[in-house]
Amino acid sequence: MPSSSTPSRPAPVPRSPRALLTWAVGARRTDLALACLLYSTHQVGEALVPVVIGATVSGAIDGGTPLDLGFWLAVLAADFVLLSFSYRFGARASARAKQHAGHALRMRVVASVLGARPGATDEHAPGELLTRASSDADRVGGFVGVIASALAAAVALAAAATVLLLSSPLLLGAVIVLGTVAVLAANAAISRGVEARSGDEQREAGRAAVLAEDLVRGLRVVKGLAAETTASRRYTEASRAATGAATRAVRAHSLRDGVTVLTTGLYLLIVVGVGGWLALSGALSLGGLIASLGLAQFLAGPLQTLAAVPASAARARASAARILGLLRESDGRPHSDRDGEAEHVPATSPRAAPELAVTGPSGTITVAPGAMIGMPAGTAAEASRILRSLRDARGAGPGDVLVAPHESALFRGSPRDNVAVVGRPEGVEAALRAAFADEIVADDVGEGGLRLSGGQRQRVALARALAADPPVLVLHDPTTAIDAATEDVIAERVRAFRRGRTTIVVTTSPAWLARCDEVLPVDGGATARAIR
Repeated sequence: MPSSSTPSRPAPVPRSPRALLTWAVGARRTDLALACLLYSTHQVGEALVPVVIGATVSGAIDGGTPLDLGFWLAVLAADFVLLSFSYRFGARASARAKQHAGHALRMRVVASVLGARPGATDEHAPGELLTRASSDADRVGGFVGVIASALAAAVALAAAATVLLLSSPLLLGAVIVLGTVAVLAANAAISRGVEARSGDEQREAGRAAVLAEDLVRGLRVVKGLAAETTASRRYTEASRAATGAATRAVRAHSLRDGVTVLTTGLYLLIVVGVGGWLALSGALSLGGLIASLGLAQFLAGPLQTLAAVPASAARARASAARILGLLRESDGRPHSDRDGEAEHVPATSPRAAPELAVTGPSGTITVAPGAMIGMPAGTAAEASRILRSLRDARGAGPGDVLVAPHESALFRGSPRDNVAVVGRPEGVEAALRAAFADEIVADDVGEGGLRLSGGQRQRVALARALAADPPVLVLHDPTTAIDAATEDVIAERVRAFRRGRTTIVVTTSPAWLARCDEVLPVDGGATARAIR
């Protein structure tokens, strides 16, 4: 992980969902170009199969020699080898383009959320953010893979139409070309309603994910209040809404697929009828009829591929619009190490703590570097205002102030892994001891720390905040789930660990307040500024 507290400037936010799609497509342009080339070669090879078979039959009927027959069979075998290898390596390139494009967009979403100023994305729950960074990004990446297939289908259509117009009667060629255009137009028209359905599907899925996350995180509270029935009903309603939106989206896609099959079938029926009539009238040879009908049947595949493009594009635009909304919310908010989470990486060398002036209803106190100050907030809203003020202290430089929230997410891995992600190696063990987390035995804390008790999660989170070693550390109720005796030991250890650096504790705990150099009443909130 980078050790500098000054990140690179983020890429400009695109102006529209279409521009975001264009950016995602360009993220893996080399793989995409290779996939387009190989897929096109495969499709042209497929189109040549009926032409070569027709030439073979015509040569045999018109008195061709065994050598001629062997030549056309060798050409047919070579064509199959070409199209087989082209598809194999084209599919690999397409998969790389799709996966890497989705990953690039996912990383951009993550960087944007992490780099946003505090509160910029607070209206989105973690489950909603996860949906946009995962399934929405995957849909956009999937559309990148569709582009290669669509371009190859267009190349195949052009090649087949050219062959038909040059080798078949004008009437049959015109019927095939005009029929192709009509099928594409009909499918484009029926695909217009897919975008709205796809947006609704992703939105409802995100809401259900958010509610599921909230219920899992608050399961103990739900059981304590005997609210299992109400919680179950709420989730059932959200799940049914998500299922309904998904069903409507699937119906829209099914309608589009049905129209595609119907129009393609009618197209083939007309082509077969016209071709058979021309063969009976002598205007078309048997080999030409085989080639023409084979090409018409082959065109059903590229037609269905192109017919699916508008729906895929609609779904990708809907997901791109959701992602773009998130990027816009985070745009222009510079990232700093004081963005409110204890997971940020500290600078490689210690920085001197700034002198803070904190003003509350009872007056202003000067927080000298190295002091420990208590702020007994009475309500959650009041604590939130205090934390926001301290985090955004006027005049404080980037990385000067780090706010460790009351609830901080843990990552999969051991307690030490969670602490080592932010701390220098030499400070990790000391931070674990100070937070009384060195005695927690767990190879994996689980997703979000769910394998630990509430008190154990708080101790690991506190150790991580201590290991970050910022000049000013703000702790919000760090030990509410820990017994009084252990809390008293931790408060004393933290005071000793933070000696020489400023520590502000927003809490009503007597164990913490008793060890503070000064306690500032903050009824109604507080404001903070740095004194340089």
